[in-house]
Amino acid sequence: MDNITTRIPIDINENLEKVSQQTGIPKSSLILYAINDCLRLRKDIDMPKFDFSNEDFVRFTLRMPEHLKKELAITASERNTSINSLIVAYVDLFDLLYWDCYR
Repeated sequence: MDNITTRIPIDINENLEKVSQQTGIPKSSLILYAINDCLRLRKDIDMPKFDFSNEDFVRFTLRMPEHLKKELAITASERNTSINSLIVAYVDLFDLLYWDCYR
């Protein structure tokens, strides 16, 4: 297992917290599910632009399998973006499309 620290926008973090509380699924599991699903399906999404120098983010350390972190790095490189931006985009996509069914 590897650790990765990511910065998640406050509004996305609040949505994660709500879904986590309503379902009993840990926030880290929700994030890993979003990453796994998007990488598995190779979703071609528009990358949202976030200003990561802003303080409107929550730092979150995530434990993930080494192979998943490697796949994230490859995909981020192919899209010319950071791993953090890719994680945020995948979590944001899941919030819009899937997590409403868990609520």
